[in-house]
Amino acid sequence: MSAKLSVEIAIIIEANWEADMKWVRLAGWVFGFLFFSISATQDIGAQDNRITLGITTKTGSTGLPFVIAEEKGFFKSEGLNAISVVMQNQVVVNGVVARQVDYGGTFSNFVGAALSGLPVRIVMAVMDGSDHYLVTSPNIKRVEDLKGKKFGISSFGGTPHSEAIMILRKYGMNPEKDVTFLQIGGSSTRYAALDSGSIDAAMLVPPFNKLAAKRGFNEILSFNEIMSIPLGGLAVHTQRMKEKPDEIVKMIKAMLKGVDYIRNHRSEILSLMAGKWGIKEADVREGIYRDIVGIYTRTGVASDTTMKNVIQLVRETRKSKEELGLSDVVDWSFAKKAQAELKIR
Repeated sequence: MSAKLSVEIAIIIEANWEADMKWVRLAGWVFGFLFFSISATQDIGAQDNRITLGITTKTGSTGLPFVIAEEKGFFKSEGLNAISVVMQNQVVVNGVVARQVDYGGTFSNFVGAALSGLPVRIVMAVMDGSDHYLVTSPNIKRVEDLKGKKFGISSFGGTPHSEAIMILRKYGMNPEKDVTFLQIGGSSTRYAALDSGSIDAAMLVPPFNKLAAKRGFNEILSFNEIMSIPLGGLAVHTQRMKEKPDEIVKMIKAMLKGVDYIRNHRSEILSLMAGKWGIKEADVREGIYRDIVGIYTRTGVASDTTMKNVIQLVRETRKSKEELGLSDVVDWSFAKKAQAELKIR
């Protein structure tokens, strides 16, 4: 199977999978087959210079900068033939490690991968704060009411899983015994599972937390009340950092242009939320826009404080004792070069 055909099939799957939970399991199997049946020596975009960017959703705040960068031609303006493909969290990480996916658009999973000694680095942050919210079924009013309940997460070790563990511990619960974690997929599929009654709680990002609240579900708290961590970004294989440093800078520039576009085209983004996200209420759209614009980073660099927080979060989730530092997880030199070229101060 050619790399080009693999991506085309993945795109078809991505257009259909988020509407129903069964597609999550199917997509995970198919993506694993498509990406890892290709020889590890053959880069997925090598035949046509296509750059594959693995993300977990094209809907919601974390996916929005990727969508804008692609739809508004910011990748093309940098001379890049980049395409975003939706896949499960761990498939993104495995793909980058195996060099079958060129860039990963998730964050804490790559923190965990780097802390485990895998050859990956985060080179850009999209958000320098969390917009994840704990949302529960109508009969659950407090965190403590989650005992014995089912908690939907994207993947084990992913950001929603880590956040859930931290919240439960803060409220005196034992995450390993008091709840059952179910690996479901991205925020849209977690919302669908919550709405169908398949799970009792989930960490959701805008607009899904607001959609759930409109349907009578309870928004218990924002994870920022517990801890501020970066979300979304770009992660790469360390070999790519050596082989294609200029390309990495261009990718970051395109993403920063996307974030800047979101900041400066409020009316268009609000219309996008109404049309593509299905948020018809103007006040809800305004609230979502205000919240996400406030935590998008202008520079692509996360603060040392939020980085230390996410490293702590991942270590506690995985019960790891690695004595690695920031330089073993991130390399901001590419983002700083992109800043300079875009004259961002």
